[in-house]
Amino acid sequence: MNPGAISISAFLISLAIYAAWFFNENLFSNSAMIVAVLLPLIGIVAAVFAKNGFLKALGFTGNSFVLILVVIIPFISTLFWNTP
Repeated sequence: MNPGAISISAFLISLAIYAAWFFNENLFSNSAMIVAVLLPLIGIVAAVFAKNGFLKALGFTGNSFVLILVVIIPFISTLFWNTP
């Protein structure tokens, strides 16, 4: 399979998992969130190896966006709101 298609698929699946979890926290367990974090990492690696410029750019941008939304923003927010 084309690495660009793998990257786009990883982006769409992780975005769907995160969107479903965002609107209903009880819908998924922690294992689904682990998948939502690992898929963008796999997608970024696949985007690096993709040859097509459009799929490479879209996969890299989309997976980076999901990774920032799922990992980096919550981590930074814990630095500021660590007291009850």
